[in-house]
Amino acid sequence: MKSTYLASAAVLLGLATSLTARPMLPVVDDNKIISSLADGLGKLVDAGKVPTAKTLAPQLKKKTCKITVPSPSTQKPENLYDSCADSVVAIASVYKCTKCPHWHHNGAATGWILTEDGVMVTNYHVFDGKDVSGFGIRTRDGRIAQVVEILAASQKDDVAIFRVAGEGFKPLALGPDARVGDDLHIIAHPDTRFYTYTSGKVSRYYKKRSRKRNGATAMAVTAEFARGSSGGPALDSKGNVVGMVSSTQSIYYPSQKKSEAKGPFQMVIRNCVPVSAIRALVEPVAK
Repeated sequence: MKSTYLASAAVLLGLATSLTARPMLPVVDDNKIISSLADGLGKLVDAGKVPTAKTLAPQLKKKTCKITVPSPSTQKPENLYDSCADSVVAIASVYKCTKCPHWHHNGAATGWILTEDGVMVTNYHVFDGKDVSGFGIRTRDGRIAQVVEILAASQKDDVAIFRVAGEGFKPLALGPDARVGDDLHIIAHPDTRFYTYTSGKVSRYYKKRSRKRNGATAMAVTAEFARGSSGGPALDSKGNVVGMVSSTQSIYYPSQKKSEAKGPFQMVIRNCVPVSAIRALVEPVAK
């Protein structure tokens, strides 16, 4: 009987050891992220280090940029989220109201790091038409940096490549074009729910029919996302970028009643920018 007790104790001790040895779960403090981004960016604006939205706006007309991008990964990471989340950033703009001396944010969008020296990517619409004091990013570990330049952009494809102050960032690589049916993974910030992971598949490629993006190729996916996810990377199983979150479209059945503008809700179409549209803005640097 004594040996049985000892064996049981050993099992419990081993279980406790294995549990305590496991890494901490990535618990996200949403309020801390958005408040620290607004406060940190506000201080940079006060110091005169942040270009205004009006200064950046003409740079959205730049068509291409010359940068050296990392080579695609050929190995699957042990955990894709742990491997790639540090390369995803939150983007916000700040302004001051007339009722208090504090800086305020306009919510947050998503972006991702393309090079170690501060080149990053998000959607064109994140920068377009904003009348704010400046834009900035926050990395997962709390680093705040101001957007200093837009390097290239495409309104049609909804892509903007920009640079922030600083270096030593962890980049993602541009991967090959994803095929219909391929698995993909998204890390983004839906409605300030920061670093949310979803997964799904590529459902189709098609031509957009909207006024600003008419004729652009879009990649429809089944992975879920929402407002604030704009600019989030769509990753293959090796952690390479194969697309970027752009927009959603809700489909409703036609209403049978004249008093109702819409009938029953049916589904959401989730659109991404394909990686080919991002790659088109990057001119390879001659070696």
